[in-house]
Amino acid sequence: MKLSLNDCRKAHEVLSSIIDPTPLIRNEWLSTQFGCEVWLKLENMLPIGSFKMRGATFKLSQLTEAERKRGVLAVSAGNHAQGVAWAARRFGIKATIIMPAASPLTKIRNTESLGAEVILHGNSIEEGFAHAEQLMRKKPMTFVHPYKDAQVMAGQSTVGFELLEQLPDLDYVFSSIGGGGLVAGMGQVLKELRPKVTLIAGQASGCRAMVDSLKKGKVTQSDRAETFADGIRVKIAHPEMFKLLKGVVDEAHALPDEKMALAVLQLMEKARVIAEGAGALPLALLTDLHAKNPKRFKGKKVVLVVCGGNIDVNLLERIIDRALIESQRKVQIAVPITDRPGMLHALTGIIKDTGANILDVTHDRNSDSTGLTGANVEFTLETKGPQELRALMQKMKKDFPRVKVLS
Repeated sequence: MKLSLNDCRKAHEVLSSIIDPTPLIRNEWLSTQFGCEVWLKLENMLPIGSFKMRGATFKLSQLTEAERKRGVLAVSAGNHAQGVAWAARRFGIKATIIMPAASPLTKIRNTESLGAEVILHGNSIEEGFAHAEQLMRKKPMTFVHPYKDAQVMAGQSTVGFELLEQLPDLDYVFSSIGGGGLVAGMGQVLKELRPKVTLIAGQASGCRAMVDSLKKGKVTQSDRAETFADGIRVKIAHPEMFKLLKGVVDEAHALPDEKMALAVLQLMEKARVIAEGAGALPLALLTDLHAKNPKRFKGKKVVLVVCGGNIDVNLLERIIDRALIESQRKVQIAVPITDRPGMLHALTGIIKDTGANILDVTHDRNSDSTGLTGANVEFTLETKGPQELRALMQKMKKDFPRVKVLS
């Protein structure tokens, strides 16, 4: 499978009359935090909330009349599904989409509202691909692969053209990798037209086959696919995609879900941007690399590709809670005390004096660790972060030396 700059230019020419460029916004808060110019490429602002409509739209625009009449088939956890459905509606093509049974309800409903027929099947993308092969044997349709397709990647590459038009002298581009279509397409354009740009890509630690492959220089596979970032939950590193990515990616890293969750919260608070896990991963990756070597990015122009914003509302609440814990703005502490009048009052007084807020308290007289005359008190607290938590623990340990942080 090959992808040329001419292929990408053709896609850019076609899509420029269909899809408006997404905003590239400089964020003052993040720029100050990292000591460089941080720009957000807001792919979440596209009509379906994701870059995926670029590749799907270009692919469907190139179908013959006979192919359009037969309809299209796709497999997706959500964003590619909506991209194909949007493009199919625009070109008057029947679309059938296979989605994992556990796909977010929002993405299922949005795909259906765009006119596509949704088939819920299996528990993974891989099971969906197998089912698609069965359907194709019964009824010939054009299969629109979410990433392993030159025309789909050419469509995704238009992000690269827009970046160079909006910020010609950019230094770094951060993006997430799922199957690799966005990074392969975008990287083709960036490396051809601005070779000095550094392209850094990432995956979730629980689903990192492509990152491991790029680090080792050979394709490696994993049976794991554990991450809340459903947009990049692709556990198979495809050899052809690996070959394309190896030629354009300068660095590849994996990050735990907790750091992505924190980045989701940071984008909400510092940029008023709603991002899904894959869309927030670039910020998490910049945060991680900056902590290791701040001088590396000083004064540079850094682009974070917020690839999507389709996050389930119910999941968002849990992500925010996890992010608050990760940033130590929400903590649990346990304090063994002597069970006598005034002790609980003394504890809450210390908490009040340091500015923390009590969300929940449990007073347990039956704890094995406290004996007959003691009790164990557990607080869930809201703090302003690590500095306030340290001050609280230092002050509390003077009178309650066995206090400890549980989370």
